[in-house]
Amino acid sequence: MRSEEKGVIKLKRFSIDLNPICWNERVHLEPERIKDIRQIEHFINENYVEQGFTPIQHGRVIALRSTDKAGQSSAFASALYLGKYDDMGNTNRFLNGMVKAGHSYEPIRGETVTFLYIGVSKTAYDHLITYTIRNRRIAGGFRANKPWGLVVPNEAKDPWIYHRMMEEQLARCERLRKEHPEESLQAIRSLYPMGVMMPPFMLDFSEEALVKNVFKQRIWERGAQGETRDIVNSMFEAVSALDPQKWDTLREYHGLHIEGHNRAMRKLREQRPTLRQLVAKNNNAQADIMDLDVYELLMDTVGKLPKTMWDKAS
Repeated sequence: MRSEEKGVIKLKRFSIDLNPICWNERVHLEPERIKDIRQIEHFINENYVEQGFTPIQHGRVIALRSTDKAGQSSAFASALYLGKYDDMGNTNRFLNGMVKAGHSYEPIRGETVTFLYIGVSKTAYDHLITYTIRNRRIAGGFRANKPWGLVVPNEAKDPWIYHRMMEEQLARCERLRKEHPEESLQAIRSLYPMGVMMPPFMLDFSEEALVKNVFKQRIWERGAQGETRDIVNSMFEAVSALDPQKWDTLREYHGLHIEGHNRAMRKLREQRPTLRQLVAKNNNAQADIMDLDVYELLMDTVGKLPKTMWDKAS
């Protein structure tokens, strides 16, 4: 974001919000790491803001940059794909033409978003790394890096029990390092609990992979592990802030209600219920059938989704 002062263009400085990273019932950052975060913040401004990008933070996720800035690259690719050489700047063609018609996603297949994660557990890291097209992993995980803190699972009923036990285990690991200096950190990391906080890491995702796999499997379909769902939701909120029209449209055609639609059509095909049965199941036996909202009726009956293991645990 730019501001002009006496003819000089100034770029608005990006600041990392520490609240979701530090002061949280379930996220426990080692206090000495705050100065490292401020160093990261400094270089985000040097390397991204000064180059014209507008990083967006949501929770523990920062979208550093998107290659399809303002939809211009996918507009050009869509025009090439469809042979529309006289209108190559049409940023609506991909969304309103190709997406809504269910055509190829070739125009965004080569477009990527770079994310920076701060305060994320090893569990969520392992889930995310599955989808990347080019990863910048922390030497395959930890290697010679130490944890930055602890992340208590969303499903934990008493977060402080988990906090205390993980702290105790990390303290044992630290004692082992001091009492047996011959033991390498690479070996000691095998003793870390899964809830340890990873050092900050960056991952690149194809936009096509985001919409068809990451967002679909982790937030638009139910059943994802709690923290991973939170992190992926933050990824979606961040890219939505970068390009609301694109991601709102893609969510409409791939997310939220799609799982219910598929279930409804499958059950209609398999069970062949009568309209009378559906109305009775929806407690609308006394309603005038001609006035019923058919979509709502289907989604409340054959399209109703069962509880996941995470729903049952909460």
